[in-house]
Amino acid sequence: MGQAESSTGKFKKHDQQQQQEQLIPGLPDEIAMDCLVRVPHQFHSTMNLVCRGWRRLIMHPSFYQERSRSGMAEHMVFLIQPVPCLSPTQTEFSESNNREDEVDAKISSPLLTQYGLSIYNATNQTWRRMMMRQPGGGYVGIPMFCQCVAVPASGKLLLLGGWDPNTLEPVPDVYVLDLIGGSRWRRAAPMSVARSFFACGIVGQSTVYVAGGHDNLKNALRSAEVYDADADKWRTLPPMAEERDECQGLSWEGDSRFWVVSGYSTDSQGRFRSDAECYDPVTGSWSRIDGAWPYSSVSPRGLTANVTITNENNTSGHQYQWWWILGSQQQPQDNVRVKETDNCNNLIWKVVNSVQLPSEINGTTSGLCVINALGLTQDQCFMNSRNRQRQGIFFMSRGGAGGRGTSSSSLICGECKREGEGASILTTKWNHICTPPAFAVLPHSASCLVI
Repeated sequence: MGQAESSTGKFKKHDQQQQQEQLIPGLPDEIAMDCLVRVPHQFHSTMNLVCRGWRRLIMHPSFYQERSRSGMAEHMVFLIQPVPCLSPTQTEFSESNNREDEVDAKISSPLLTQYGLSIYNATNQTWRRMMMRQPGGGYVGIPMFCQCVAVPASGKLLLLGGWDPNTLEPVPDVYVLDLIGGSRWRRAAPMSVARSFFACGIVGQSTVYVAGGHDNLKNALRSAEVYDADADKWRTLPPMAEERDECQGLSWEGDSRFWVVSGYSTDSQGRFRSDAECYDPVTGSWSRIDGAWPYSSVSPRGLTANVTITNENNTSGHQYQWWWILGSQQQPQDNVRVKETDNCNNLIWKVVNSVQLPSEINGTTSGLCVINALGLTQDQCFMNSRNRQRQGIFFMSRGGAGGRGTSSSSLICGECKREGEGASILTTKWNHICTPPAFAVLPHSASCLVI
C-alpha cells in the first residue's frame, strides 16, 4: 500500500512539473504559442511577470519571429515630438492605459518645451506616448531634437544627440529602448562629439552612422563616427570634406555605404548645398556627388524617404529609390520619386515617377515630416520580394486641409470628421490616419519597427 501511495505521489509531482513547464497548463505548447503571440506588445512587460517560462519565451527572438510568421507582428512608428501642455481630460487621446502617458501630460512645462516619444501602432491604429524612466525611479526628459533610429534586427530604438532639455546645449548622449520582452530604457555608450541636427542612418544589421550637425557654439561639423549597436562601441571616421549642418543621412538595404546629403557650413547658414558625400567602408573614405539636392532654401531633413525595392528580374538585385514629398512650393502637388542606381560604379540620379499629393497636404511644405514605414496589408504596400517586407511611407503635415493654419486641437479631420489630423501613409494609395490633437505636432525625427 505504501509503495502504491509513493508511486501516486511521484506521478502527481511529475504531472505538476509537466504542467509548470507548459506555457499554459493543460494546453499543448503549439496551441499556447498561438495564443501568446496574439498578445499586443504593450502588455509584454506584464507577461514578463507571469512566470519564468513566459519570460524566457518573450525574451527570445524566436517568439517575435513566430509573431511575424503568423501575421501577428505589430508595425510601429516612433516619433520624437514636443509634448503639448494638456489638460487632464486630454490624456484620453492616448489609446494606452499606461501610467506613463498620464505622467507625460502632467510634467509638460509651459516655460520650457518637453519632448516625448510618441508611438503610432499602425496595426492597431492607436497612439500613445512614453517618457524615459530613470533607474532609481521617476522620469528623465528626452533630449530635444535628438535623432531616432531603429535597429530592426535586435528590436531596439536608439535616441542620439540633440539638446539637453535644461541647458539647451548639444549632448553626446545615446539612449536605447529595448522592445524585446516589453519596453526597457538604458543609457548606451555616448558619441565622441556632442552634436545636434546631424545626419544619421543605419547600414546593415546594426551599424549606425552619424555625421555633421553642429556643436554647442553652433559651428557646423565635418566629423563623423560609426556605432556598433551590438557591441555598444563607437569608432571615429575620417572627417567629411565639407561642414554640413542640418544635413540628411541616407542608407539603403543591400548597400554598405552611408550618404550625407546637403547641409550648410558655419558661414552660410540657411543656404543648403546641392551636393552630397558618400562614405564607403570598403575604401574607408568619402566621395562627393554633385547635384543631389536642387533646393538651396529648403533642407532635405523631414521631406524625403529612402525605399529599397528588391526586383528578382533585376540583375543588380535592388532598386534604390529616394522619395521627395515637397508640397506646392517646389513641385506643385507632386510627390517626386528619385532613383539612385549603381552601374559600373557610376552614380546615376534621375526622376522616375511623380505622384499627386492629396488636397489636405497641398501647400504644407514648411511643415512635413516624412519617414519610411513598414506594414499594412499586402495588397496596399510596396513589396520587398526578397524578405517579404511590406513597405510604405509615413508622413505628417502641418496645416490641415489645404494647408490652413498650424496644428492645434481645433483642427477637424477632413475625412473622418474627428478632431486632430496630420498623418498619412502612402502605399499604393494615400491612407489618411486620424491623429488626436495631442499627437498632431510635427516630430523632429522618426523611425519604425516591426515587433
